[in-house]
Amino acid sequence: MRSYWIFFVASVLCVASFVGFLAFNEIQHNKAQQPLKVAFSKPLPTFSFAAHNGSTISRAELLGKVWIANFIFTNCPGPCLKMSAQMREIQKRLEKNTDVRFVSFTVNPETDTPPVLALYAEKFSAGPKWLFLTGAKKEIYALAEKGFLFNAVDTGDGSGRLEDKFIHDTKFAIVDKSGTVRAYVDGIDAEAASKVVAAVEHLLTSGN
Repeated sequence: MRSYWIFFVASVLCVASFVGFLAFNEIQHNKAQQPLKVAFSKPLPTFSFAAHNGSTISRAELLGKVWIANFIFTNCPGPCLKMSAQMREIQKRLEKNTDVRFVSFTVNPETDTPPVLALYAEKFSAGPKWLFLTGAKKEIYALAEKGFLFNAVDTGDGSGRLEDKFIHDTKFAIVDKSGTVRAYVDGIDAEAASKVVAAVEHLLTSGN
C-alpha cells in the first residue's frame, strides 16, 4: 500500500510539473506575440540635416511617416555595425509599407560627410527610405540629448580608440507620424528587429 501511495504522489507531481511547463510556455508565447507598449510620448524639436543622397531632411519632411531613428558613425568598430545590421533587417521586414522611414544620424559628422555615408548606406543595402543624416555636430548632439533623450558625447580621447572617443546610445527610437517619440528598443538586442517591427505596426494600425 505504501508503494502505491508513493507511486500515486509521484504521478501527480509529474502531471503537475508537465501542466506547469505548458502554462509557462504559453505565457512566454503570449508575451512574445504582444506588441511593444508605445505609451511614451516625447515630441521632437525641429531639425534639418544633409542626407547621404544629396537631399536635405527636416522634421517636417518626416511628418506623416512612422520612422525609426538611431545614432551611429561609419567607422565605429563595434555596436554600430550590429545596429545597422538590425536596421537592415527591419527595413527588409517593412519594405512594402510606404508610410515608414529609417533614419540614422551620425555622431561623427567631421568624418561622415554625405559621400562617406552613401558608401556606408550601400554597404548595408539601404533602400530609398533609409536616410543617413549629417550636419553640425552641436546640432546633432543637441537633438540626440534634448530631443531623443539619448547620450551623445565626444570625449576628445586622443588614444586612437574610436570606441573611447564617441559615446552614444545604442537604442532605436520609434517616432510616430506627428514627430513624437513613442518607444525605445535596445538596438543590439537579438530580438530588436522583431520588437521594432511590432511597435511600428502597432502605431500604423492603431493610428496613435
